This record gives sequence, C-alpha cells and structure tokens, in this order.
Amino acid sequence: MALSFLSTFTILLVAALFSLFKKTFKLASFLFILSGIFGAVSGAIYFINFPGAKIILTQFSWFFGFSPSINFVSAIFLTLVNVVSIAVGVYSLRYLEIYKNTYNPLLTQFLMILFVFGMQCVLLANNVFSFMVFWELMSISSFFLVLSDKTKESFNAAFLYFIMTHLGALSIMGGFLILGGGSLNLNFSDIASASRSLSPALLVTSFCLLFFGFGSKAGLVPFHVWLPEAHPQAPSNISALMSGLMLKIAVYGFLLVVLNFANLPIWIALVVMALGLISGLIGALYAAVETDIKRVFAYSSIENMGIIFSILGLAIFTSSYHGAVSLAAFTLPLIVFAVFHAVNHAFFKTALFLSSGLIMGRLHSRSLEIMGGIAKALPLFSFAFLLAILGALPLPPFGTFFGEWGFIKTIISLLGLVGDKNVIALLVVVISVIGLIGGLAAFAMIKTFAISMLGRSRQHHHEITPERGDALMVYPILSLAGLVVVCGIFAKSLIAFFKGHIATNDLVLSAFDISSVYLFGAITFFVLLAYGIGWFLDRQKKERIYHTWDCGQPIDASMEYTATAFAAPIRFFFSNLAQRDRIISSEPIVPGNEWIRRYEHKIIIKSVLKNKVYNQIAAVMVFCSDKIKTIQNGRIQYYLLALFCTLVVVLIIAL
Repeated sequence: MALSFLSTFTILLVAALFSLFKKTFKLASFLFILSGIFGAVSGAIYFINFPGAKIILTQFSWFFGFSPSINFVSAIFLTLVNVVSIAVGVYSLRYLEIYKNTYNPLLTQFLMILFVFGMQCVLLANNVFSFMVFWELMSISSFFLVLSDKTKESFNAAFLYFIMTHLGALSIMGGFLILGGGSLNLNFSDIASASRSLSPALLVTSFCLLFFGFGSKAGLVPFHVWLPEAHPQAPSNISALMSGLMLKIAVYGFLLVVLNFANLPIWIALVVMALGLISGLIGALYAAVETDIKRVFAYSSIENMGIIFSILGLAIFTSSYHGAVSLAAFTLPLIVFAVFHAVNHAFFKTALFLSSGLIMGRLHSRSLEIMGGIAKALPLFSFAFLLAILGALPLPPFGTFFGEWGFIKTIISLLGLVGDKNVIALLVVVISVIGLIGGLAAFAMIKTFAISMLGRSRQHHHEITPERGDALMVYPILSLAGLVVVCGIFAKSLIAFFKGHIATNDLVLSAFDISSVYLFGAITFFVLLAYGIGWFLDRQKKERIYHTWDCGQPIDASMEYTATAFAAPIRFFFSNLAQRDRIISSEPIVPGNEWIRRYEHKIIIKSVLKNKVYNQIAAVMVFCSDKIKTIQNGRIQYYLLALFCTLVVVLIIAL
C-alpha cells in the first residue's frame, strides 16, 4: 500500500525532471499521466482494503519530522487530485502543442507537475511545518503559471494572487502557531487536544486566522478578488487545476479545523454561514451577468465554494448549539454533504475550464459575444460540454444535486426539530438564499451553453471544423462530466460510505430517502419514453423542411441574442450589486458620410468590492508609502538616529 503511493510521487518527480528537456518532454507527459493512474489505483486500494485507517507511508525524520500519512479524508482528496490530473495530463498533450508559441511548453509542464506534487504533499502532511512548506510550493508554482503568457494583464493578476495567497498563508501559520504554542512541529493528530487546552480568546483567534487563510485560498467573499482575475489569465489546463483542485485543498485545510476544533462559540458558525451564503450569491450573480467565459466559470467556483462553506458553517452551528434539543447528530452528515459536493465540483469545474480552452483555441477569444454555432461543427464536444454544464446545476441525476439536496433535507429536518424561533428564522433565510443561488447558477450555465454552442456563428470569417487531435481534448472533458453522472447514480451509497469513515463517533445520517439508482433509472426511462413517442409521432407527419422565413431578409447571427442582452433582466434587478460601465462607440460605414454609422454598445461589469474596498485600501497604502519615502533622503545621520531611537524603544519595552 505504502509502496504504491510512494511510486506515484517518484514517477511524478521523474516526470518533472524530464519535462525540463525537449527530447524527453513527451515522455514526461506520459509519466505525469502514469503517476495519476498509480495514485488513483492506490486510492482505490485504500478504500477497498483499509477504509478509515491511518497509514504512515514512510518517515523523513531529517525533514522536521515529516512522516507522509494518509487517512480517510485525505485519501478522498488525494484520489480526487490524481483522477483529475489524469484527465488534465491527457488534455495537455494537445493543448500545449496548440499554444507552444504562447506558453513555454517545457516550463509550463514542469510548473504544472510541481503544482500537482505540492497539492498531493499538502494532503499527506502530518505536521504544520511540512504542511506550510508544500502549501508554499503549491502557491508559488501556481503564481508563475498564472503569468505564463507574460502579458500585462497576467502580471497584474499574478501579483494580486501572490499578495492574497501569502496573506492567507501567514494567517494559516499564525493560527497553527497559536495551536502549537509557538511550535511548527504540531502534529495534526494533536489539533483536537491542543484546541481544548486553549483559552476561549486564543481558540477564537486561532480559528479566525485559519478561516481567513483557507477562505481566501478558496475564494470566499470578500477575500475573492484574486480568483476572477487569476483563473482567466492562466492557461486553461492550469485554470482547470486551480479551480478544480486547488480550491479543494483549501476545503481540506478547513476540514482539519472543523473536524478537530471543539467548544467554538455559536457566532463563529453564523459568520462562516453568512460569508458562505454571500459568496454563493455574489458568485452566482456575477456568473450570470459576465460575458467572459472563463470569468463565468471563475465566479461559478466562488458560488460553489460559498455553498460548501455554508454547509460547513451549519455543521459548526449544530455542534455548538446548546438549546432544548441537541443538534450534534447532524454535524457529521453535513460535513459528508460538503465533501461530496466538493468532489463533484472538482469534476465538473475541471471539465468546464478544459472546455473553455478548446473553445478559445478555435475562436481566439474568451468573449461569449462572438461565440455561437459550435454545436453543429463539434457535436461530440458539444455533448461533453452540455454534460459538464448540467453537472454544475443542482439537477438529478447529477452528483451535484445530491450534495445540495442533502443540505436542504438536513435544514428541513432541523426546522421540524428545533423550537427556537430565532433558529427557525435563520434556517428559513439559509434555505431561501440557497434557492436563489441555485436559480442564478442555472441562469448562468444555460446562458453560457446556449450563447456559445447554439445558433449561428458570429465569426463569419472563421469556420469551425474538426481538427486532428480533438479527441485528446474532448475525451477528458467527456470523462470528467461522466464522473459527475456516476457520482449521481451511486450518490446514496457513496454518501453512506463517506459517513461511515470520516469520523469515528456514532452519529446518525440525516434522512436521505432518495434512491439515486432508482431516480436515475426513472429519469432515463421517461426521457427515452418521451423521445420514443416523439419519434413515433414524427413518422406520421409529412412536413417540408425549409429555411426560416424573415420577410425575405437573410437570417444571420446579428439577429440572435447576445450574452449581454440575455442577462439584461438580472443586471436590472441586481444593479446595486452588479454595477457596470457602458461604452458606446461609432464609426462611419462609408468613409466621408458621417450620417450613416455603425454603433457598438459594450457593457463592462465592475466588481463593487474591488472598486469600493480594495482599490481604496490600495490608494491609502500608496499615499502612506509616498509619505514614508521622504525618510529615504540619503543622509546617514538620519538613518543612525532612527536606529538609535528604535534601540531605545526596544530597551524600554524589554525593561
């Protein structure tokens, strides 16, 4: 067992080495895929033979006591990383070939392998020191990947990401240092006992620091500003890894806290729930009104992370609630639903970002406004993309439905159990906001698929045709979308399996009375029945197929809805949250005739938090920096005086 996992990491490191040389680049790609296969098989062996067991793979005592170990929760995320890496590795074979003039394939693949290696080692870390080392490896490698194309926009996005990720890393380190009494050698198995030994003030401080650190990495509002900037600028295969996997590493880190911290005040749970719901609402809203396909998916990730943290916030609430009735029996089921939703999000969001890469490779743009007609040219890809789009929605028989349904079902069960009116009001608000988030998310995904895939192409000069190597990009997308369906078919069994091994306490799973297999069978039966009836009735008709009539005018793409027009009602109703700038430009159709002009209307969506909060903070910091620069006047006397004053102050404090 340990040997199979260690073989995975050995192959991965060899692949990283080979990727630095042009002659062994393809071999490195195959080794990367092979390491993912080894890791996925190792995970399957663990779940079949050792579920729930903690296994120490080996020991590196010289590396500050690092002993890579695996338990049930880390095994879920580790297997997830390897399965997704296989799909991304196959996709990258063709993707990096297409973009070899934009990105350096050797450097991009080397950094991608280090990125995946860092994520895997974070999941295997047994103490704070090793966790932080590999967390930094994951963060720094992804930072360089964001600026792969070396454009001004990529540099701006990468440095914003760099600032936010290191603020988060410092917070995580601070939280763990409080837990460990100032030591970085705190073992994760001792977190529970360490948290119980802290005073209430230190416990809350540690939790808040860890929540900020993991929440900022997950893209929770208001710490999310880096995510819709960095993910679109990165190569699409890297965007897929960042959104599909890196955000789950943040969820895993927060789970370490949720599963081990005890005696948290109930207001902590309310804060986590509130930020989760706000994140879900803001993410779904901006996804609905955005016209940049990668920004749509980036905001969709914020929405899904918001839902996951809302579920975990309610789990903390149930464990901390001390009313007439104990709600602790609902804590573990909620954690299970959060993990299950995270697994499904990894699959469908990776598939969506990979899909955006294929679309952009053909149209050379991220704008939905110039897309259309792709389904007719690439039917298999369109089907794969449709599966991924539907997988992003809380609809049966996809796995995403069952994670959110379990959350809603738990809230309904709590409504019938608690008698506190304040708690009932809180739960009603939660379930109402979740419903609104689901509606906005459905709107965003339907808009994205309909505008990009259906109708006529808006690029008349560019005809989309199948190309050699499409299969290497389409089949990974189809496989990942298919896994969301598989998770939906076997949702009940998977959730019960997760519940049985995530914790050792004897808690009861919330009533989950939907048979996912029967539900899938019923949906399949009725869909086939409807199709059969339609096919039979169509045979009885004799109709003449003719092109669409428009009073003699030719039908073209200018008559279709644009993404901007499609989202107009949402922008109108949420104008205070989704602010925008309108740009109207015109030019003469015929040179010299100023009266007959072509007009272009463009709407740019603005981030309220970025403009009202972060830009203001940046302005204050720049102002203070300009004032502080006056100290740097080049006179050694002033520098010596400053050192002397500092020494005096330090001595006074020490005495």
